[in-house]
Amino acid sequence: MKTNPNVLLCALNSKFIHSCLAVYSLKKYATANGYPKEKITIKEFTINDTLDFILNGIYSRQYDAIAFSVYIWNCEYVAKLCRIIKKISPGKTIILGGPEVSYIENHPLFRNDDIDFILRGEGEKNFLTLLTTGEIKKEKLLALEDIPFPYDEENISLFENRIVYYETSRGCPFSCAYCLSSAEKGVRYLNLDRVKKELTFFAEHNVRQVKFVDRTFNADKKRAYFIWEFIIENFSDKDMNFHFEIAADLLDDESVELLSTAPDGLIQLEIGIQSTNENTLNINCRKTDTEKVLSNISKLTANKNINIHTDLIAGLPGECLNDFRKSFNDVYSLKSHQLQLGFLKLLHGTEMVHLSKKYDFVFSPFSPYEVLSNRDLTHDDILFLKKFEDVFEKIYNSERFILSLNELEKYFENAFEMFEKITAFFDKKNLSFVSVSTKEIYNLLHTFFKETISDETKEFDLILLEDFYLSEKSELVPVELRYLLPQNKFISEKSSAILHSLSLQKQRGLTVRFIGNRILIVNYACRNKITGRFGFSVYSSEID
Repeated sequence: MKTNPNVLLCALNSKFIHSCLAVYSLKKYATANGYPKEKITIKEFTINDTLDFILNGIYSRQYDAIAFSVYIWNCEYVAKLCRIIKKISPGKTIILGGPEVSYIENHPLFRNDDIDFILRGEGEKNFLTLLTTGEIKKEKLLALEDIPFPYDEENISLFENRIVYYETSRGCPFSCAYCLSSAEKGVRYLNLDRVKKELTFFAEHNVRQVKFVDRTFNADKKRAYFIWEFIIENFSDKDMNFHFEIAADLLDDESVELLSTAPDGLIQLEIGIQSTNENTLNINCRKTDTEKVLSNISKLTANKNINIHTDLIAGLPGECLNDFRKSFNDVYSLKSHQLQLGFLKLLHGTEMVHLSKKYDFVFSPFSPYEVLSNRDLTHDDILFLKKFEDVFEKIYNSERFILSLNELEKYFENAFEMFEKITAFFDKKNLSFVSVSTKEIYNLLHTFFKETISDETKEFDLILLEDFYLSEKSELVPVELRYLLPQNKFISEKSSAILHSLSLQKQRGLTVRFIGNRILIVNYACRNKITGRFGFSVYSSEID
């Protein structure tokens, strides 16, 4: 490759709202160290874009080289692009970097004829060295202070209505067998004064969501406390959200107390529990105090001001279906706002590559290399859990059926059994892995209750209707619930009279909803910042 080429940094994100921190960091480091800014271009696409659309955007004679950031979710797409580019322009240099190509010598997706260089591991200095010398050299890891802030006045407008990813540390103190963070030993931190300055930049430019990519944000408790305190003290009046991945057992009482003071929705926490089975955790080299994890999450959810995401991984070695059932019930009882049921993936460079042989794993040969079976779970088990996850995502994680699920739980021994029955119901109706409208799910839950629990559905239907009104603006009530609507032709006048009697007739967004003998005044101009549901107050009255 000739030195000082015109290079395109190309990112293929999984969704439009996502962005690629890597390409911005590579460009900023290179230009801050003397590389001409006009010689590096960034373009972002998604894996949902067509090949023709992307090729039209990246194929240009002005680029001497095209560099792709390669991840588990886009590697197959990148491989196609590389092959096509080399066919139509064999002289163009193709550069790959990113976690998917850093830890395997001969990646099965990428042919030697289709690529010219692979940058392994941390990319900023390696990328600049390649551009200026035409060669790859083994470089030492940088101090984070030497990596410039990737955002500036010129590019920050590109992230409107998108997630901005932000990094204040690299590395992780833990060595979980399934996680790529275990491949790098030690943790490097960014100076706190610089963190304050950069967070202020985001606030001044009205960034809506800042997602910290730090692998275990609170590995240093005092540092995490300082940053949370700074955010709460300085940005509580901003319409912003800050997302952190944390280890819940590292939270101390002072941090839990501090977090309880945050305004609704300002902070969002993602907590990877993965399993509550101690044997499984030990096999996977995951050091955690499960009892403390569950206790701290309970405290956080009780405060109702922070959006809590919890994660479980199905298919871990040492966890059979019954063990996973217990893990699920343990975590479900916390009632986090989102409970992500993920499936184990074989990531190159992790200890799982070695464990997979010991535990008879079969993984898909295609990205994202998900588990198909192992010594503890048959493929039938995995397929069942896939269906289970599909139903759970549609119903629980939508947060539209909170009251209905609380009611349904009364009829089952535990939450897993409840969703197991709902999964079987969906499967019987050939709805597994099928797109179903939200409105149709209300009808399906009505039918599920009728066929599984009781013919007397009215009390449950009233709860479903309340969930509907608190989640949807639509006036068109689901078919199975329409029999509950008042038949009184003067109902419109009664609604107006109620608002007048409470001196609320001029307040924007208020609508009177009748649910049995209860009357809800729903504020469709105000959503809960945590759940996304509409605010309401109850006005009790008999309907004439």
